[in-house]
Amino acid sequence: MDFHLFWEEMLDPSHILTHIPYALLVLSMMMNDMGWLRAIAILAGMIRIINRAWFEIDPIIVFWEVIFVAVNVGQLIILWYYARRHRFAEHEQHFASSMPAGVDRRTIRRLLKLAQLRHAEPGDTLTNEGAPVRDLMFIADGVVQIERGGTIVAVCGAGDFLGEMSFVSGSAATATAVVARPVRYLAFDQTRLRQALDSDNDLKLAMDAAFNRNLVGKLAKTGPGGLPAGA
Repeated sequence: MDFHLFWEEMLDPSHILTHIPYALLVLSMMMNDMGWLRAIAILAGMIRIINRAWFEIDPIIVFWEVIFVAVNVGQLIILWYYARRHRFAEHEQHFASSMPAGVDRRTIRRLLKLAQLRHAEPGDTLTNEGAPVRDLMFIADGVVQIERGGTIVAVCGAGDFLGEMSFVSGSAATATAVVARPVRYLAFDQTRLRQALDSDNDLKLAMDAAFNRNLVGKLAKTGPGGLPAGA
């Protein structure tokens, strides 16, 4: 194979409308967001239609590219409609934003259906050291102090879970969580949530990923007692 001729052919400006669509398709495969993936695929298909309809004329390819673009446009409209119809409330959006990329909105919506929105005022206690923890909690906004043996070891805020260590291990609370500023939080009954995760692998994978992501942030806030925030 003559590589010199190959590269001359590859770099021939007349082939630019052949290269661009394939480069865009490769780029689309790197997108985590399905909307962007389909939008880039549509752009690639449109360029191929232009190329095959007016330059490297091939009506069969044009026909299938039109079908390809039409299907992706339809799917993009469905994504837009679903996103518009199922917008998250403010407190739900905090929870949705805490989920790792790749967790779809339907999975997040199913998890939110298991939660109750609650409020707590300064001085309220959400967990007590050594006592059972009934709910897994997600803080939508506000500030919670984490105390161990009467000493503040960490502070939790919007986007943090409380009681996840108890949820995972089934043990009593390893710390006391006291509200420092008015808090809105999502409360997941541990028993009900555990049953849901056991019966739905998508929900389980989403929560495991959310816990892991949140733990990274909590370790950065670990106090002198060595306890991750919200444990």
